[in-house]
Amino acid sequence: MQTDFVKNKITESGLKFTHQRWVIYDALYHAEEHPTAEQLFDKIKIANPSISLGTVYKTLDSFVHCGLTQKFVDQNGVMRFDAIMDAHSHLYCKDSHEIRDYRNEGLEKLLHEFIQKEDIQGFEIEEISVVIKGRKKSTITS
Repeated sequence: MQTDFVKNKITESGLKFTHQRWVIYDALYHAEEHPTAEQLFDKIKIANPSISLGTVYKTLDSFVHCGLTQKFVDQNGVMRFDAIMDAHSHLYCKDSHEIRDYRNEGLEKLLHEFIQKEDIQGFEIEEISVVIKGRKKSTITS
């Protein structure tokens, strides 16, 4: 990840680039799941004891407003955050409620071609995102 990219995104939005903002974004960017504000706080609080949960919430909200991250509500009504801004799909585990990014060029091409052929009256599609729901396979063999 490029520090200059993040710094520019933050400063272009009118925010000051601070250590706390960098730490919060770095933790979000490297999270494999799509964490809640509380989960991010738990990840960073030991190494950064001056950061409060309120700061994490406010910073994430600022990031959403400046287009650096996106937020969404999962099927349980929990607010999640994602640092990947381009269109992509997700895998959702019904047992653990874990959400992971899923990229598949073949699926994306198939969906794009399908949507191009469809004429959805009164609606312009800007991006396609699929949520694939299921359960993790057990890795234990008998």
